[in-house]
Amino acid sequence: MTQAPPRQRKLFPWGYIAPLLLLEAGFVFTPLLLAAAVSFQNYDYFRPGGWVGFDNYAWALGNPEFLKAVVATTIFTVFATGLTFFAGFGLAMLFERDNRHSVLMRTVVLIPYFISMLVGSLLLRWVFSEDAGLATLAFKALGITPFSILAEPRSAMVALVANAIWRDSAFAMILLLAGLKSIPPSLLNAARVDGASYFYAFRRIVIPLMRVPILITLVRLTLFYMNVLTFPLILTGGGPGGATETVVLWMYRRGFEDYAIGKANAIALLVLVVNVILVVSLMLLFRRRRAAAA
Repeated sequence: MTQAPPRQRKLFPWGYIAPLLLLEAGFVFTPLLLAAAVSFQNYDYFRPGGWVGFDNYAWALGNPEFLKAVVATTIFTVFATGLTFFAGFGLAMLFERDNRHSVLMRTVVLIPYFISMLVGSLLLRWVFSEDAGLATLAFKALGITPFSILAEPRSAMVALVANAIWRDSAFAMILLLAGLKSIPPSLLNAARVDGASYFYAFRRIVIPLMRVPILITLVRLTLFYMNVLTFPLILTGGGPGGATETVVLWMYRRGFEDYAIGKANAIALLVLVVNVILVVSLMLLFRRRRAAAA
């Protein structure tokens, strides 16, 4: 049986991935290029109004509302990512064993994640309602004067972060649990035999072997919370006074309420650049720590 020439063997795998690359180009890169082109124009209600260059970008970066949205997005992303990660890690450690109780509790924890973001946000909006929400009933039971959690800037941000933790802790648990399952039990058993404490074994064995799952979880959560729209749109509406209006929500309103399509696309491109920089920075950070540990 004759073999194909080396060049044909090298080109052969590309025949399998070429259709996927074409789909990727059609559904990702083409809209991206179109959005980039629109961001340099003065679109008003989908009507092109001429080339404006970087004016849309300058307008966004110099707008106080945009800078306020950046601050709100940063606060929400940092606290939601950190607390969701630690909650997921704790759940993964707690339900790591494959016994009946752990399997049942994993299923219970996954229930909020299976609920759509829209329904979950509406549910929490009712919970935090001042009129007949569960929070009001809890305040009355504790002898506290009921107040609207979503009407105060700080408490509204806390509610927004709580929504993220409540729904996505299960997702973080799944990713981190997969990493815990990949650690050979013999390593932990040998550490116990040598007299290592639980904290020492966790710091010296579990964490180093969990670097990749931790990186994947942090990147996934960070990107999701930076770009999420449903949580602030449904739960708080960006209020009160823009305290929970994230960049994506602000972009959504410029595009679909003000119909400033060119400006909205400029904001979208800025968000994309920040996402790329953030992902690259996290990957470089973990690489350096891994090299230092080695």
